[in-house]
Amino acid sequence: MGEQEFDKLLESMPRIAEAINAFTSEDVQRQAFEALVGTLNLPSTGIVDAYQGLTTEENDSAVITAEGDDSSKFVTDSIEPARESNVTERRRRKAKSKRNWAAVKDIGFRPEGKTSFKDFIEEKQPKTIDEKGLLAVYYFEQILELEEIGVGHVMAAYKEAAWRNPANPENSLQAASSRHHWLDTSNMRIIKTTQRGRDFVEHDMPGKK
Repeated sequence: MGEQEFDKLLESMPRIAEAINAFTSEDVQRQAFEALVGTLNLPSTGIVDAYQGLTTEENDSAVITAEGDDSSKFVTDSIEPARESNVTERRRRKAKSKRNWAAVKDIGFRPEGKTSFKDFIEEKQPKTIDEKGLLAVYYFEQILELEEIGVGHVMAAYKEAAWRNPANPENSLQAASSRHHWLDTSNMRIIKTTQRGRDFVEHDMPGKK
């Protein structure tokens, strides 16, 4: 590889690194690397040897490692930060998708002088998951008069009522908001009932058998 070709490759390396790190499979990354190098009209073979011929002083921005004769095995300073960023982002999305909403403790579901939650359930007889979520938020808001109602509060209500927990509590509440406009879920730490939701609880529950 000539010096001019090498300089061209070195200049393109950060963009190549960014592109190939969009993939998680090493085989796909290898194919993407070879394809990108091909667009530069440069041979994919001999690249590692050329890099290994450089001294640290000549090229502080490139560090190449090779295993056997596979010339596509390489690491650069520009690749590693991008790879770490991608891994961090995947872990963040995974953690969010598997968020475990713990039920809030120390909630009095039998307040003195007020209807207990179980009596309220018996009176209103919620049938669907949307109605259960609405009834829980309504009870905390209108009867217990809590100012901040989160997903954990709703999970506590599910536990008190011995209802089966939804697979994704946060999504189930947002779905009720989207389908019926019973809840305001713009802030999942302060969930509120809407006027439509309160009207449904007060006038339409229990539903007709």
